[in-house]
Amino acid sequence: MDSTVILSARFGLLALLWLFILLVMWVQRKDVVRAAGSVRRQATAQTPVKREKARQLAVVEGPLRGSHMEIASLEAVTIGRGPDNDFQLGDDFSSARHARLFRRGSEWFIEDLDSRNGTFVQGIRIDQPERVAVGTDIKMGRTIVRLTP
Repeated sequence: MDSTVILSARFGLLALLWLFILLVMWVQRKDVVRAAGSVRRQATAQTPVKREKARQLAVVEGPLRGSHMEIASLEAVTIGRGPDNDFQLGDDFSSARHARLFRRGSEWFIEDLDSRNGTFVQGIRIDQPERVAVGTDIKMGRTIVRLTP
C-alpha cells in the first residue's frame, strides 16, 4: 500500500512539473509576440510621414551605390540581381527577383518576393506589403535603396 501511494505521489509531482513548464512556455510566447508587435508599432510610429512625392529610387549603400532610377511615371518596379528586373542590384546577397515596389494611389509599397535573405524596411523584416515613404531605407542583401523626391 505504501509503495502505491509513493508511486502515485511521484506521478502527480511529475504532472505538476510538466504543467508548470508548459505554463512558463506559454507566458514567454505571449511576451515575445507582444514585444514584437510593440517594436513594429514603435518603428512605424517613429517613421515620419513625408508628404513629398517619390520621384527616384536610389541606391544609398551597396555595390552600385549612387545608381538611381526615375519612378515618377511608373506603377511597379521589380528589384533584384537578375537581368530581367526593372532595377538591378549588383549584390550577390540579393535574390534574382528580390522585391517589388508598387504604387497604390499616391503611396508606394514594397513587397518581398520570397527572397532567401528577406527584405527589411527600417531594419524590420517584412512578410507582407509595407508602405514606404520618401527617405525610408529598404535593405535587400547588402544593398540599401531609398525613395527620393
